[in-house]
Amino acid sequence: NIYASEALFMAAIRPTLRTDRLSKPRAARLHAAIVSVLRRALALGGSTLRDFSSAEGQSGYFQLDARVYGREGLPCRACGTPIKVIRQGQRSTFFCPHCQKA
Repeated sequence: NIYASEALFMAAIRPTLRTDRLSKPRAARLHAAIVSVLRRALALGGSTLRDFSSAEGQSGYFQLDARVYGREGLPCRACGTPIKVIRQGQRSTFFCPHCQKA
């Protein structure tokens, strides 16, 4: 969920928005955000949350660059509003209630 939380934040889309309510402009914004987040994650070696390491034994550092993931209660790096977490399908989803209004 780290990449989903980060892409939704980058696209300014609230994670509770139903997909049948996602407009074409929002879908395009989300697509661009997904591509950007995944490229950034690859550049940083992925995410090391527990015991992951690459084939070369290297840790990933994307999680250290996260805007919302794992930052519940901490200030949003864009606006300062405390980051919230919700549970969706037994998974944690992190978001900024101010930056992700739509």
